[in-house]
Amino acid sequence: MTAEKNKGRTSIEKVGKINLIDHLLSKANNSISDSISLTDENCCWISSHKLLLEGIDFDLVYTPLKYLGYKSVLKSFGTLMAHNFHPYGVSLNIGLSKRFCVEDIEELWAGALAAIEEYNISLVSLDLSSSLTGLTISISSQGKQKRELFVQTPKVTSGDLLCITGNLGAAYMGLQLLEREKTVFNNNPMLQPKLDGYKFILKSYLNPQLDISIMEILSNNGIIPSDGYFITNGLADSVKFLCKKHNMGAKIYLNRIPIASETFEMAAEFNIDAITAALNGGDDFQILYSVPLSKYEELKRELPQIDIIGHLTSSINSPVLVTPDGSEIELKAQGWSESISD
Repeated sequence: MTAEKNKGRTSIEKVGKINLIDHLLSKANNSISDSISLTDENCCWISSHKLLLEGIDFDLVYTPLKYLGYKSVLKSFGTLMAHNFHPYGVSLNIGLSKRFCVEDIEELWAGALAAIEEYNISLVSLDLSSSLTGLTISISSQGKQKRELFVQTPKVTSGDLLCITGNLGAAYMGLQLLEREKTVFNNNPMLQPKLDGYKFILKSYLNPQLDISIMEILSNNGIIPSDGYFITNGLADSVKFLCKKHNMGAKIYLNRIPIASETFEMAAEFNIDAITAALNGGDDFQILYSVPLSKYEELKRELPQIDIIGHLTSSINSPVLVTPDGSEIELKAQGWSESISD
């Protein structure tokens, strides 16, 4: 009976999230994107939307509500900043089950408000809704950019440098540590979590930061990225998205991927490859920029904190990872699978 019912049906896992989204958008004559942009006579505007679900995107067993509020707002702002837009407005709709009280929501809002004040957001709206499945956070944010800067943005081309604003994989290892200690506690509530000495990776996951000063330095030195992508699902996903969007390929050099020593140490403790954590881990809150090759000298001189990890190529949708011995390995990521045919 079950087999007959499922006959002719395709699982989402087989197709992959990205291909399914692209397939659905094609029916509306649109292509995949992480934002929506509009222009007027003076400014260009961009909007981004994030939906965060308890048990999927966060676990309240080890995530303080104040940290969650702050991190949720930044997750929405990151997409705007990756496209060189300054955050301007934010709208939150929070779904709550009966187990949450006024004090809980005040704590969550205190974190969100801290991010709103830190980034000098002018327009803010908030709504509360009922939920049967715990806590749900829906965030829409808007950003603006001067029209002349939008017009000056160079076209993405083969040879553009691929740059990262910070180290990768730390947030994923922080999550693994929290999950391990949660399991230990569930098995024996008398045992206290062992979190001492792991401040860096825990902060990377629970309380990440966005460095808006990088946008100012780029602008002040005439460096305009051709595009950008906010890294929240690992480097591989971000590179593949950028390549698909522009029908490009890419070469990422394995020994240039920035990974902190604390991440390597935690990965060794868990017997996990740190490179795998950087490529496929989540919530790094870094930005992947594509920058014209002609800006190489300015980039190295003015932004030494940015790592150049590779470049775009003309090979359509063919990003590869280049090992130190020169071997090329196809870059793979979760959510990417075979295409859909109509």
